[in-house]
Amino acid sequence: MISCSGREPLIINNIQTDERAAHVKEDLESISLASYLGVPIILENGELFGTLCASDTEPYDFTEKEIESVKRLANVLSSVISQEQQVTLPVIEDKMKLLDKQAMVGKLAAGLAHEIRNPMQTIKGFIELLFADNKEMAHYHEIVIEELNRLNKLVSDFLLTTQPSAPKKEKISPYELLRQTMYFMESEFHLHNIEFNLLAGNEPPSIYLDPSQMKQVFLNIFKNSIEAIEENGKVDIELTADINWVTVFVKDNGRGIPLSLVNKIGDPFFSTKEEGTGLGLSICKTIIKEHQGSLDIENHPEGGTLVSVRLPINAGKF
Repeated sequence: MISCSGREPLIINNIQTDERAAHVKEDLESISLASYLGVPIILENGELFGTLCASDTEPYDFTEKEIESVKRLANVLSSVISQEQQVTLPVIEDKMKLLDKQAMVGKLAAGLAHEIRNPMQTIKGFIELLFADNKEMAHYHEIVIEELNRLNKLVSDFLLTTQPSAPKKEKISPYELLRQTMYFMESEFHLHNIEFNLLAGNEPPSIYLDPSQMKQVFLNIFKNSIEAIEENGKVDIELTADINWVTVFVKDNGRGIPLSLVNKIGDPFFSTKEEGTGLGLSICKTIIKEHQGSLDIENHPEGGTLVSVRLPINAGKF
């Protein structure tokens, strides 16, 4: 196709008679192009961005006024594109610097978490020894051990978020995985008087997953649904599949998520619960990412929350 490789407009009033169009004459005729005006778009830094073109299906003599109009439009485009690049590039550079800083902080924090967890085990051992023969202090012993266990879990969850272990995949049925996970949660569903259903059409094929990690994901999602409903509600778990993906939809009829917080759900250390650490869904996202899948959370149009987990059918074992 014709293009402006120079800095001046390219004007071809008739491709049949203009020698410059001889090498592309057949191509131009195939798209019914008989005349052509091309004005280069030169950015403020001197780079050629592209060409602004005007054409006709009939031979046509472009007037000076028309040529000047296209030139002015090309200059306007050049100015707009140059300004946009001047705004966009610094923003991208700032974001890259921020990501680098976050990665460095993440590594330092992960190393610090490792160092915290090691002496915690020593402290726990000495606490057990100090309280061993003191029945009067048993109540305080329980509180101290409980808080140490909570701190240890927080550190472990943080490490799982920042340094996820590689999934140990095996070929399993997503339906069976969900059924087993729901069995673990059955008593809790009944305790809160919540109806729960597993809906599946044709059973999806078996896929490579880490069963332990994926059970952790769905246990966390189910617990969040229970907490969102509180009492007398309903949770529907729907399993679907197409050629490329297995998708699990978990819908509850709870209170939903405030619109101002929807985009923050799943961020590390962000939680709407009074005693939440904000690491549960963050860990879920990390695990699913390691499985080359995705996790989405949104408010359902009919009320409540809809969580979607997509997992690839064709992903390999490693």
